[in-house]
Parts: sequence; C-alpha cells; structure tokens
Amino acid sequence: MSDTQPRETQNDTVDVCVVHGHLAFARYPVLVGHYIGDAFAGTEARLDKALDGRLSERRKLGLYPDRIGTSTIVADPNRQPSGAVVVGLGQPADLSVGALRETLRRGMLSFVIESLDEGSVGLRSKDMNSGMGLTALLVGAGAAAVDRTSCVQALLQATSQVNAILKGLQKPGARLCAIEIVELYEDRAYETWRVVKKSLEGDLALERIFGLSPRFDPRKGGRGNAPIVPDPNWWQPIQITVPPAGEADERSLSFTVGGGFARTEARTIAANLDIVAPLIRRTAQNVDTDGAPISPGRILFELLWPESLKQRSTDEQNRRLILDEQSAAFPWELLDDRRPWMSAEENMPQLAPPAVRAGIVRQLLQTRYSEKIVVSHGKPKALVIGDPGAEPMKGFGALPGAEAEAKAVNELLQTNRQSHDVTLLVKAAATPNQIFKQLMSQAWEIVHISAHGVVDYDMIGANGVSRRVTGVVLGGGIVMGPSALSKLPVSPAIFFLNCCNLGRIDPTAEDKARQEGIEGRAQLAASLAVQLIRLGVRCVIAAGWEIDDDCAKAFALRFYSEMLDGANFGKATLQARKTAYEMNPDNNTWGAFQCYGDPDYRLHIVAAPPPAADEAEQFVGVSEAIAAAEQVSKDLNVGLERDRKLQQARLVRIEDEAERKGWLKSARLCEAFGEAWAELGVLPKAVECYSAAVNKSEATFKLRAVEQLANLRSRQAVNEYRGGNVNGKGSADAIAAIEDALRRVVALTEAVGPTPERLALQAGCWKRLAQVQPSDPAADIALSRMKECCDRAIELGGDDPDYPRLIACSAAICIALRKGTVIDPAVGEALHRMTEQQAPEEADFWKLIRSADARTNAAIINGAAAEDMGAIKIAYTRAWGLIGSPVKMRSVAEQLEFFEDICVGGADETSATRQRIRAWVAELGHFIKSEFLTD
Repeated sequence: MSDTQPRETQNDTVDVCVVHGHLAFARYPVLVGHYIGDAFAGTEARLDKALDGRLSERRKLGLYPDRIGTSTIVADPNRQPSGAVVVGLGQPADLSVGALRETLRRGMLSFVIESLDEGSVGLRSKDMNSGMGLTALLVGAGAAAVDRTSCVQALLQATSQVNAILKGLQKPGARLCAIEIVELYEDRAYETWRVVKKSLEGDLALERIFGLSPRFDPRKGGRGNAPIVPDPNWWQPIQITVPPAGEADERSLSFTVGGGFARTEARTIAANLDIVAPLIRRTAQNVDTDGAPISPGRILFELLWPESLKQRSTDEQNRRLILDEQSAAFPWELLDDRRPWMSAEENMPQLAPPAVRAGIVRQLLQTRYSEKIVVSHGKPKALVIGDPGAEPMKGFGALPGAEAEAKAVNELLQTNRQSHDVTLLVKAAATPNQIFKQLMSQAWEIVHISAHGVVDYDMIGANGVSRRVTGVVLGGGIVMGPSALSKLPVSPAIFFLNCCNLGRIDPTAEDKARQEGIEGRAQLAASLAVQLIRLGVRCVIAAGWEIDDDCAKAFALRFYSEMLDGANFGKATLQARKTAYEMNPDNNTWGAFQCYGDPDYRLHIVAAPPPAADEAEQFVGVSEAIAAAEQVSKDLNVGLERDRKLQQARLVRIEDEAERKGWLKSARLCEAFGEAWAELGVLPKAVECYSAAVNKSEATFKLRAVEQLANLRSRQAVNEYRGGNVNGKGSADAIAAIEDALRRVVALTEAVGPTPERLALQAGCWKRLAQVQPSDPAADIALSRMKECCDRAIELGGDDPDYPRLIACSAAICIALRKGTVIDPAVGEALHRMTEQQAPEEADFWKLIRSADARTNAAIINGAAAEDMGAIKIAYTRAWGLIGSPVKMRSVAEQLEFFEDICVGGADETSATRQRIRAWVAELGHFIKSEFLTD
C-alpha cells in the first residue's frame, strides 16, 4: 500500500498527504473556492473542463457559490477527477481564517451528506464503510487575505469539525477518511508538506486526528518551480472603499490588494477631496488629456494610487476594482502612470495609459442582488435605442452621433453578424411609451441606449412640477431612472449606457439621508449603473461624462464584435478601449466608459475561442527554454492540457526564440525539442531534432535520445511505405531505414547492456520489417525475431513485464495466422488475465490501455467478433480523456495498421479469416484516428 492510500480501518484517523501533480490525477472530488466576481482561471477552469462545463453551467444560471457558507457539489464517478466541491469565499479583502474555516466546513458537510443521499460509491474510498476522501487545493491562498499556514490549519480544522458533527449521524461511511492537498508546482508541494507537518506538531488535537504521509506523492503532470509571472487569465482583485468619517475628519481611501500566496496588502491613504474634486470636474470636461505632466489623470495617479501599486503599475496586470458606491465616483480608468522622469529618452514612443495596456473591470460591493434569469428560446434579442426624439424637451438638442451609433450597432448585430433579433428605436420611433413597452415585454440579452443623461437634474415634468431626477432622458419630461429599471422582468446580460454622466455614481441622486460624498453632498444609494448591477445584469457599461461621438461608436462596435467572436467581457472591453484610444489619444473617451461585470463573462451564443500562445520573449537562459520544451511534452500527456494547436504554437515560439538567441547548439535543447515534436506526432521534425542532438560535439544528451531516434526513424519509414503510392516510397527504402534503426539499437544494447526498453525497441524494428514485406518469407523470420526479443525482455523483468508480454502475444498470433497453426493456449491465458485486470491507480497510458490492447488481440484470436468492438472503443476513450499524447495514441493506430498489413500474406486456408481481421482492425483504426488524432 502506498503512503497516500487511505487506511481501511474503523478508527478516527484521517489520512492526509500532499500531492505534487496535476489535478487531472486527483483520486477524489476536488475542493476549490470562488470569490465574488472572480474569473474562471487556472485550476477552476481546468476543473470545469474536466467536468464537461458543468461548473460554468451553474454559474450562467446564477447557482454558483461565491458568498461565505455557499457551496455546490458536482459528482461524476465516471470522470477524472470524479467531481468538484466549490465553496464561496466572499470578497478577497474580507476573507478571514474564521470565515475560511466556516465555508470549508459547510462545503465538506454538504459533500458528505449529498454523497450519502446519492449513494455515490465512486466518491468514497475502496471500503464503502471507511468514509470518503477529498482532494483539496489550498483554498483561500491564491488571491486574498490568508497565508499558506492559515489555509492549511483552516482545512485541517474544518475536516476535524466535519467528522465530529457527522459522528452523531451514526451512519456507515459518514466521515472524511482522506484528504490530499494537490500542488502543481514542486517547490510549493515541498513547502505545503512542511506547513502541514508543522501545523500538526503544533496542535496535539489535530495530531491525534490526522496521519501525515512521510513524503509528498509525485504524480503525473507536476511542474517545477512556480512561475514568477501570474496567470494571464487572472484578474488581480483591488478593493477600494471610502471608510465612514465624521464631519471634521478628512476622508480617506482604503485599498486592499490581493495577489499570490502572501498575505493581502492593506493601505489607507488620504483622499485629498479638496484637490481631487476639481480634477474630476476637469476630467469630465475633457481637458488636459494629452498625457502632459499636468493632466488630471497624472495628478490623480499620484494622489489616489498607493505607493505599492505605483511600483507595480508597469506589470500590465489585469485588474478588477471592487468598489463601494463612493469610491466608484472616482475615474479610476483615467489614472495615468506615465511619469515623464521615468522615460529613458525624450523622443521614445509614448506608452498608452494603464487602462489601455491592460484590462480594468469594475465590480460593486453589493449585498442586494435580484437575478431574474430565464432560458430564452430562439435567436437572442437586442433592444437598441438612439436619441429618443419623439417628444423634444427644452435644453436637450438632437444627438446625431447617438442616432448614428444606434444604427451602427443595429447593423452589426442584425445584418452583418446576424446574431440577434434587434428592435431599433431612434428619433421619432423612440417614444417614452414605446421604450417602456419594449423594455418590459421581452427577455433582452442586450440593451443598448445612446441618449441624453442627467444626474440630480432639476427638471419640469409633463405635469409642470419641478423635481430632481437622475437617469436617461426619454423626452416629454420623462426620465428613466433607477426605480423604473428595478421593474425590468428579466435581467439583460449586457446593458450599455452611452449617456453623458450616467456612469457617475453621484452622491445626491435619490437618497438625501446618505453620508457626505465627494463634494459635500448626500451620498446616494443608486445611479443607473448601481441599480442595473443590483437587478442582476451581468455586464454594465456606462459613460462617466460627455464623450466624442466617433470614439464612442468605435468603442461600442469593437466591444460587440469582440463579444460575438467569443471574447470574454474583460478582453472585449480592453480591445474596445484600445480602439477608442488609437482613434484619438488626445480625447479621453477611452477612459470614460466604466465597465462593470465578471471579466470572463461570454455571450451564450458563442463558444470561447482557443487560447493564443504567448508571443513575448521570456527566456533568460537556455535552461529555461529546455524546461519550457519539456513542459510541452508533459502537457501533451495530460488530457486537460492536450490542446495540440496551442501546444504546437508554444513549441514553435520556443524554437524561434532559441534560434534568435543562438541556443540551438545545445544538445539538451535539441533533445527536448525532439521529444516535444514526437509527442505532438510530427515524426519528421522529431527525427530532425533528435539527429541534431546526437550529432552535437557536446555529448550532453541522454541515451534515451539515441533510442528514440531509432524508434522514430523506423516508425517514419513505415508511414512513408504506407503512403508509397503517393510519394513513390517503396518497401526497399523502408527496409533499409528500419534495418539501419535496428543496427543502432543493437549496437547501443551491446555497448551499454540490455534493458526491457531496448529489447522492446528491437522487437518494434523486427515488427516493422515484417509489416513492410508481408508476402515475403522474410516476414515470418522477422516475426520470430520479434517474439524472441520480447521473451528476453520478459526474462529481465522490469517495472512492467506485461508490456513486452503483450507484444510477444501479438507476434505469436500473427505467426499462427500466417501459417495456419494452432495458437499456444498460454497466449490466450495471458491475454485473458490482462483483459480482466482492474485499471491501475497510477496514471500510465500504456497500463490504462492494456486491457483494450489485450482485448483486441483476443478478438483477433476469436476471428474478430463484432461484439468486442464497443468495449475496446470505450476503454481507449477513457484512457485518452485522462492521459496520453498524440504520438502514444498514434502507436495504437500503428499497431492496428500492423495487423492489417501483416494479414496480407499467409497460408491459403487462413485467407478468409485474415481478410475478416483486416476489415475489423481497419474499422477500429478508423475510429482511433477520427476520434483522437484529428485536429
């Protein structure tokens, strides 16, 4: 029994181990946490992929946990990992050790109770009565307030409390018997193991309950040291609030900055409202925005941004600003870090502002939400309103730019992209009555409004009474304010408000009883943006001041185009901001749009685009390039990471950078490239790289490089032979190439000694020699030599003697088929044993497909019965979903091609059987290639 295997006893001990590996190889459902408004990134995104998008489905339906004490359970014993337990973590700035322990305890209790109710045996340990296991990340350590030690203690304490509570149920299996903590990076695995050990030694009560494995458990997919650069899909949370203060006290801004495994930074700085308020007014008037040292954005950056964030401003990290209603009044998007004294040269190219270089989205600190989600049918609907002019009002002139913007958005959604059924209301058609009728009568996915907007405006209504209003001016003395929007029957996914001033969360709009605000007026509870967020709208874009018509239209069209192309909200808003900035850098329209929502929200009508490979140079030394190439090979063998196009793009970028920097003279690097190209299944390129490695004057490559070069050359020779009708290659060329590869392996074996791997490589060469000349008597000799090599490998033993044994069985079957003789009963017995073996716990591709391979051989012995095909396909599919690279699955297809080719020749009396087998393996081979080996 391994160190990480749960004890199958009835005592109260909980086994705890630290795993260095990929979550794809977790033994139990995976416990993760989710913050309010956080994006799906890293582990959470991979877990969602492993569970076929079932986490993101719950999120779209508003059922995903985010607040402390909330949780959701997804169980699927047929997948790997077998489920997920997601717990809410609240706001990053507010997460304490006690809150973390509480939310973990509730999530674990829900998991155990739901598993008992569902009878999910797949979620338990081997002994159904011994309890259940959970695989956990260090929940709470990634982005917020809790350090690694506190996270470990919270996890252990929550587990102990859960078992104490469940003990009162007196139900068999109602307990947690095993906790494994997964760390992807080796340095973190070491550190976490030491933290667990120290936590147990420092708490006698916990030490009596938990039994720690004496070392961490290495599994597939683990990586080296954690990267310094954060995940590009992660949005750093920065919570900014305005704490309460008395009349005599100077107002301040409180910043809480999350990031990494360190404790969250907290900073409080003076708000300097007497200086800031005039600057904000100047910003709204669109003056001093040319990037000069005296621009409002420059001064606001120096006054409002904490020093620690100023030092990291050039990191170009995506950020989500978590704001209260008072801090949201500040134009954070306009903050300008382009300090003139930091430029190396006066004439160097001007950098773009921070909000144009990296993403910024806003989220509101709210406690009141009312999500009104429905499942719409048919094509999604969009309501587009531009310059309502049916009932003109004094002081509010025509807005030709708003009309043009609305028509352009309509053309994009309705005509060019045909993504939405659009209702367009502009000018005379946009009566107040028609606007309210349309808003209340449909489930809109998009609502786009370009119109006049007012904040705390003294307006004379249709009844002649003066009143102060905030909202969209519809005409006829009617303003659509927060109270009207609260009546929307269904929450749109996107609400775009291109109106002067509506983005301002102004302190005086509706509730005069609120605290003092930026300019000494009463703080309000709502502007349109606030109300829409409370209503449950996923994404709100609102303009904070009067903006340029052309830039505004360009922003809107680029935003919708990106969303329709599958981009998430964060990327779409960043690209739209860049477009507006590039159109007119001297106008601050790019910073006027305040974008509220989840950065990774996508429209339901489109799928997420494939991730792009990072094109930035990133390697300082050749060893880093070697590690990166080796990581490509590892990732290709993990089902959750196996995106061939992305991994190939990564590899090409690594090669290009290595070539630019003159590193291709390194034999180790060429060897790493050879392995990666081989795992991708690009054999010619792999052969080229391995050849370069072994021919270098510096012999720093491993012997495995020589072995793999010979193996790949022989495989490539067969591929060229089978495509001979196209490229003119014949059997003579293939025989020469395979014999050369065989000589190299034999010479290596004689020089350094035989191993099961080298003998299996020799057997592979003999197999391919038989395959390329099936009608020649030499094929029978080659098959005999193939079996001899495997028999020698079996005698040597090794870690996996069934691997050469299976090859020997294949050779024996082919010899008997071609000669028309009886197959040795021992072959059938060996195949039956391998067929009936349980799938191994370790993640090894060859062992996972062993049963399917053995079943294929057994089916050939039995004359290729059709009923065997289904079980074989299922076994290959399950293995491929977990582990294995394209070249490994290609080996399965090549083995089937071998059976198909070798059955061309043989005794006349076996002709009908051989033809039936050829058709059967060809059908299975077609399944393998079409299902697993096509991009």
